[in-house]
Amino acid sequence: MTGTAEADDFQAKSQSFLAWLQQHGTTISPKIELADLRQDGCGRGVLAVQDIEEDEELFSVPRTSILTIETSTLPAEINAQINDPWLGLITAMVLEHSKGDGSAWKAYFDVLPEQFDTPMFWSEEELAWLRGSAVVDKIGKLSADKAFSERVIPIIRQHPEIFGAADRSDDDLLTLCHRMGSTIMAYAFDLEKPSADQPREEQDGWEEDEEESENMLNADADRNNAKLYYEDDKVIMKSIKPIPAGEEIFNDYGSLPNIDVLRRYGYATSNYSRYDVVEVSQQLIRDVAKEQLKLNDDLLEQRIHYLEEQGVLDDAYDIARPGNEDFEPITEELCILVNALTMPQTDFDKLQTKEKLPKPVLATASAELLGVVLRKRQLAYATDNKIDVALAESTSLHRWHMAYHVIEGEKKVLFEALEMLKNLSQPTGEKRKADVDSGSTKKKQRG
Repeated sequence: MTGTAEADDFQAKSQSFLAWLQQHGTTISPKIELADLRQDGCGRGVLAVQDIEEDEELFSVPRTSILTIETSTLPAEINAQINDPWLGLITAMVLEHSKGDGSAWKAYFDVLPEQFDTPMFWSEEELAWLRGSAVVDKIGKLSADKAFSERVIPIIRQHPEIFGAADRSDDDLLTLCHRMGSTIMAYAFDLEKPSADQPREEQDGWEEDEEESENMLNADADRNNAKLYYEDDKVIMKSIKPIPAGEEIFNDYGSLPNIDVLRRYGYATSNYSRYDVVEVSQQLIRDVAKEQLKLNDDLLEQRIHYLEEQGVLDDAYDIARPGNEDFEPITEELCILVNALTMPQTDFDKLQTKEKLPKPVLATASAELLGVVLRKRQLAYATDNKIDVALAESTSLHRWHMAYHVIEGEKKVLFEALEMLKNLSQPTGEKRKADVDSGSTKKKQRG
């Protein structure tokens, strides 16, 4: 396809999508337009064509026009057979995609990406650039392959008259499942159930969905100027500040560190660097404590078991950047754990007898121990994170830049945390305990 033909096809799909939205009850403000932003590397985006005031409605979408398991043509008995909201929505999307022109969602699928840059699709060589980051263990490709191969594809094979997939190999279906799963990861959100639709006792108040109009907006933590609101019968996107004509309209992902932006959306940006965190495993803390404090296995397990009984023990802890408004640099739970490990045995025995916990403020000895932990954590990152640019494909070079951005951000988190701990470890550090005392208005951990 020539460049002109490709541009015409891109624009035609955009126009078909807009017409489809309006045919299905979506209202769109005349002050905005869906624009071609490929020259900026952004695909499609929404621009203001007139000045927009704060709290103006940009578009609204009826709940009945939002792609969910219930609004799809997936038979209820098949959904019941799958019995999993995530896999159910993937199966519903596979069905609608496979129906082609016969699907009511055809125009929507036409504007969705066919390829993703999320780590789920990276090669082993590319994933090595992320060594040290917890994101590597959260990709879940093997578990996704297993779920699709054992729970989704067999059901598709059982119902050829519904899915029409007789000419597709299992590998083709697996690829399609991954594409739909990545689409959900990047574009879906939890839609609050309307108040008239009271959930059954075993359900919570949310359902997974694909919201089409919201997907038109790109996201930017610094330039966020719009927000999605929920009503009983529709969802509404509104401006949250004045937007001058010609400016792009941006949604926001929230307080996501770059590792999660990369994992979910397939890119990394300095706009989310302030939310960067580094995950430190409980096992690493235990190993360092055992080595540094000369704790025997029995004493170590006594303290760990007690904290577990008290409900304050986590498998891992996030270290955030100082000054982050949403995350504590060092959480209450981490302070309690390290304080419990460093206190004298007699003091710990007294706490246990009274069923109390250590204070959630780092003592000097605890700051010193945590400093050793974080220096050990630094060693997890690759010392050589280079790429042969001459041999690299453009895709790999782009992914290397994203990986470099993520890793350098995490290293900066550790550097800043160590500087803070260094001050706490000094004789005057007692006066600075408040720097890592947890604030009640901050979030404890990422989900």
